[in-house]
Amino acid sequence: MSTIGTTTIQTTTAPNSLVMNPTSMLVEMKSFIPSSYTFETKIQKIKQELLTSNLDCSAKDETNEQYLYEMQDIIDHLPKLPEIQQQKLTIPEFDEIEVRLTDSVEIK
Repeated sequence: MSTIGTTTIQTTTAPNSLVMNPTSMLVEMKSFIPSSYTFETKIQKIKQELLTSNLDCSAKDETNEQYLYEMQDIIDHLPKLPEIQQQKLTIPEFDEIEVRLTDSVEIK
């Protein structure tokens, strides 16, 4: 049984069997990867470079390189979004509605 965060995983195996748990493998592999490097950081950097047309599309594999050039081309041809501007919220003000004796309960 292993606990990851708040999730508990229980495994039962036969004697002398080999079970590979991808989650535990990733946890164990973290010791091989420097703590300062995160894949999320690398992905964010690539996204930012794609959006600013600064991505270095060179790759060791020709297929991957072509894929990077195609992605950059697709991103470059997307219409530009207008800048988002925050506006001060206005609270609507309503006039008070006069309650009449002839009004039904739903209206009151």
